[in-house]
Amino acid sequence: MLQKLQNSHLLKTLSQGVVQEISKFCKIKKFAKGDVLFYENDEVETIYYILGGSLKFYKVDRFDNEIFLYKLSKDSLIFDLSKLCDEFILQCFANAEFTQESEILSIDAKKFKDMMKKNQNLMQIVMRESFLMIQQMQCIISRDIVFDGTAKVAHMIDNDIDDFNALKKHEIAYMLHMQPETLSRILKKLTRNNIIKMENSQVVVLERENLREIYT
Repeated sequence: MLQKLQNSHLLKTLSQGVVQEISKFCKIKKFAKGDVLFYENDEVETIYYILGGSLKFYKVDRFDNEIFLYKLSKDSLIFDLSKLCDEFILQCFANAEFTQESEILSIDAKKFKDMMKKNQNLMQIVMRESFLMIQQMQCIISRDIVFDGTAKVAHMIDNDIDDFNALKKHEIAYMLHMQPETLSRILKKLTRNNIIKMENSQVVVLERENLREIYT
């Protein structure tokens, strides 16, 4: 496990001694697609870091419909920065379900907080990762509020084509808050305009600049 921690994006800039100390209160866990990491309003004393794979976050409305919020992938910290100044019992804000086989670093939150107090570099790393997550959330909010359907699809193809090609079309439509039929129409339009092409059910970008003009 120590080698994985040292090679992780989160901890690779820390000294071996610090990483070794952190490894004493960490566990690496593997999950299958469809497994749930936590449910909304669960109380946990753990910080999670995605070493590999991806998680979707969603809420359930009063009619038991899933409302997709966002997805996090490899090298993402699942952590609420505001809890640095609070007792370390974290109330989960949404349901978190794995969208593929994943590997998660599970960290004892209280001991991690104590380490941050003693190590300024670690504190800076956690703040950097938290602010990156905030930026990602801002991007998702802007996409969902400002973009039309075509712009949403173009943005995902341009910025996350690996996931786009790995997911099934109904999963993509779910993430972009549209009907699968709407997604199919948009892909056909982008193909007709020679911006993308389909090869073995995979999207290939032909005109990157034209694709970006759709959502910028």
